[in-house]
Amino acid sequence: MDGPLNRAGRLLRWFVRPFAGQEPSFYRAVTACLLAAGLFWQMNALNKTYTTRLSCPLAWHYDSARYVPLRPLPTALPVTVTGQGWRLLRANMGWGVRPADLRPVPLPGTRYLPPAAWRRGLQNALENVQVTEWAGDTLRLTFDRFATRRLPLVLVSDTVPAPVVRFSPAVVAFRGPATLINSLPNPYPVALPPGSNDPEGTEIELVVPARVRASASVVRAQRAGAPVAPAQRGRRRASHTSPH
Repeated sequence: MDGPLNRAGRLLRWFVRPFAGQEPSFYRAVTACLLAAGLFWQMNALNKTYTTRLSCPLAWHYDSARYVPLRPLPTALPVTVTGQGWRLLRANMGWGVRPADLRPVPLPGTRYLPPAAWRRGLQNALENVQVTEWAGDTLRLTFDRFATRRLPLVLVSDTVPAPVVRFSPAVVAFRGPATLINSLPNPYPVALPPGSNDPEGTEIELVVPARVRASASVVRAQRAGAPVAPAQRGRRRASHTSPH
């Protein structure tokens, strides 16, 4: 019975019969011809115009000594672009693509970057292709000013009445976003570790809210009236959780 498989087998044998028993140089020539044909076809295809989606890297420029973003700034933005195949290939591979320079005005209360600002930066970075579709109308971001505040420390204990202690250092400087710094309690509470009722000579690790830095990471407690020694390594250390 002459079925589809038999016909396919005869067709395959007819195709490979001219290549059987040839010299090695023949196979090298055939391989070179196939590679050349594939190369020319690929070059012709890359000369045409295509539309694709790219992820454009972003470079943010602002006064980082005075302002801080309250949420992570995006590192890239997806866009749809149209251009020659060669240029789209280079952009997809990251060859010769520089980040888009974005310069927001990081004033407190700034909630977004208007389209006119960030679209111009993206188009300048992708100068060899045409941006046809943007990811959205705005880039949402939130900035705040840096602020520094010096606060005294106070012991918080389950013991009634709480023991009266002194800390070294007695005052700690906190630096971070102004909204967080202004919400810190005054004096700043420091808690003894669970199960510890005697603060004498205890080194306590000072834990602060996220995005806030303290001038001292460890404070040393002494009962009032006793000489206060500077904090030393190797003594008892405990951690506490501060209010946010």
